[in-house]
Amino acid sequence: MPTAPTGERPTDRQAPGWHGSALPGPKADIVAERLKQQWGLEFHVQQIRSVSSGLPGHVEYEALKDLPGGYSLTAMIQADGDSRPRNIVLAANGAPSGAMAATLVQALDLSLHGHAGDERKSWVNSQFAAYGQSAQVSPMVPRSTDGEVTTSLTVAPDRTTLQLSSPLPS
Repeated sequence: MPTAPTGERPTDRQAPGWHGSALPGPKADIVAERLKQQWGLEFHVQQIRSVSSGLPGHVEYEALKDLPGGYSLTAMIQADGDSRPRNIVLAANGAPSGAMAATLVQALDLSLHGHAGDERKSWVNSQFAAYGQSAQVSPMVPRSTDGEVTTSLTVAPDRTTLQLSSPLPS
């Protein structure tokens, strides 16, 4: 199981701070382990120090794996000092396909501890279907927010990106 580097751990008290709460579901190392078990992703884990104008100090998990469907899966998890995921990016490099959509939906569900919900999964599949019908990239990034998680998805000819983050405070 991937583990955070030893030494000083980031905290939410460092400036700048995180916007909103952490994502619901398991801690970052558990999410990484689930993705590893499903697709054999090998995560590189690194400590990122706070930058005055950027993100607060955090731990970042990154992995890349070529999958049999002719595309690769990239996973990036940013976690706070308590190992709570703050941002999860799942990207697939290659032409959009049904297999790619199924992989991203499954990765979404694993990232949210099996609680992605049918509505969120259907939304992801509908974005793939809309792209398939128009074969064009929209200048707007479609987003779906349910109060706990904002899901953003960009389907493009050679790279599809699914991002999970907490909603911005209103």
